[in-house]
Amino acid sequence: MRGRARKLRRPRSVRQLAESKLAGGAAVDLEKLTPNEIRGFVHELEVHRVELELQNQQLAEAHLAAEESKEGYRELYESAPIGYLTLDSEGTIVAANLCASELLRLPRAQLLGRKLSRFIAEGHQDRWHFARRALAESSKRRSLELELSLDDGSTLETQLVGSGRPEASGALNLALLDVTELRGAERALRRAASAVSLAEQQERRRLASDLHDDAGQLLSLASLKLRALADAAAGEQDDQFRELAEILAEARRRITSLSFQLSPPLLHDVGLVAATRWLAEDLERRYGLAVSVAESEELALDEAARVTLFRAIRELLINVKKHAGVDKARVQIWREGVMARVAVEDDGVGFGRDASRGSFGRDAGGRGFGLLALRERLGQLGGTLAIGSGPSGAGSRVVVSVPLTTREGGSA
Repeated sequence: MRGRARKLRRPRSVRQLAESKLAGGAAVDLEKLTPNEIRGFVHELEVHRVELELQNQQLAEAHLAAEESKEGYRELYESAPIGYLTLDSEGTIVAANLCASELLRLPRAQLLGRKLSRFIAEGHQDRWHFARRALAESSKRRSLELELSLDDGSTLETQLVGSGRPEASGALNLALLDVTELRGAERALRRAASAVSLAEQQERRRLASDLHDDAGQLLSLASLKLRALADAAAGEQDDQFRELAEILAEARRRITSLSFQLSPPLLHDVGLVAATRWLAEDLERRYGLAVSVAESEELALDEAARVTLFRAIRELLINVKKHAGVDKARVQIWREGVMARVAVEDDGVGFGRDASRGSFGRDAGGRGFGLLALRERLGQLGGTLAIGSGPSGAGSRVVVSVPLTTREGGSA
């Protein structure tokens, strides 16, 4: 019965044996185990060994993935196009990436251990002091612009974006962006806007002068004739009336001509080519400038582009008369891809070597300034202005371009 009872006893697992024997510090006595218990014990050990191997493999894979991720973040940090700095609670640089080293123009070994405040321009020290204190007291991201004075004597306009580090009291993480070119472009844009505004004021003064010199003088003369007419004898009144009628007719013609120069109805009713041909006839009649307009079909342009190109043609042709020293000019209007182009050429004295440098030629106070304003107006439409010599190598050729659009305002 004892042997039979021994055979019927259920084998204990390795975990049950461990709990009953090892928990109290006692060793497992293999001699007291039944063959089934020994086989179960060995099986449990084998299963446990496989589980440990799988866990070790998973840990190794996780460790490798963590190392790869860490390396990826390190490479991203080092190769980022933005400078990154880490400051301790004293404002000393304790970490910097390659971009920060390049922006501050110091090897990283010389950069570490220096206080960032040593790079801040004198006029921005107070701004940095208050910003650093605000950043250290809050984990919120803040942005400010600072001018840096570098060791080589140069200056750098930067935007700093930073936040405090909660795990390290007073320490900061900063991103450093070079905005020197951006701020320079903004200043240039403001100067250009001022130049355009001044050019518009000069154009208004010129128009006022034209009205005064032409229509104003004629109307003054008509007023004198009216006074003389009142005192004239009966036989002289017919002649006085004829002279007065001629003066008023001439005043009307000049006012109409000036109005047409500013915005001819042909420009809006027919198109740019027709308005340019009318302008050529008017300039020859008024100034003696013979302008040939190449044959061309009307282009699909919106109103802003038509007006801008017409005013550009008028301004360039008047510049030819005033500055080129010739009495002939040529105008060509054509389509090239998605751009509408206008070329104004002459065989005069040309712009000289200053044109390539952007001063636009021979009269910085007049012709050159007008072309600068014209370039800015074109830029607002996505257009360009190119200056060069004429086809023969002499004279000048100015090409004005704007994006070609439909009359409804969509892209061509």
